[in-house]
Amino acid sequence: MDKLSKELTIEMFPEGLWRQIAEAIGAENIYKLAKLTGGATLYVPRAESVIRPVRDAHIKAEFNGFNHVELAEKYDVTERWVRALCGLGVSEGQMDFFDEFDLGI
Repeated sequence: MDKLSKELTIEMFPEGLWRQIAEAIGAENIYKLAKLTGGATLYVPRAESVIRPVRDAHIKAEFNGFNHVELAEKYDVTERWVRALCGLGVSEGQMDFFDEFDLGI
């Protein structure tokens, strides 16, 4: 059967979703998908969900401690999401309010 799949063409799929998918990924890949999941109910996640780990890795790599707003705008996420991924951020040499220090008293 695998040899026969090489002869599949996009035109062999009926008009509609499966033809659109075949146009996007190729007719032979539709066969591979059917072979892998055939007969099962399949949930296909949104594209945003699939790409999220890559997007978040870019945000973390580009984070410099104080560019939450810029990253949120660049990657179309909330500033809150950037803070959840990267933390609050600290400028170099900035002292934390709760740091202990010697007042010399």
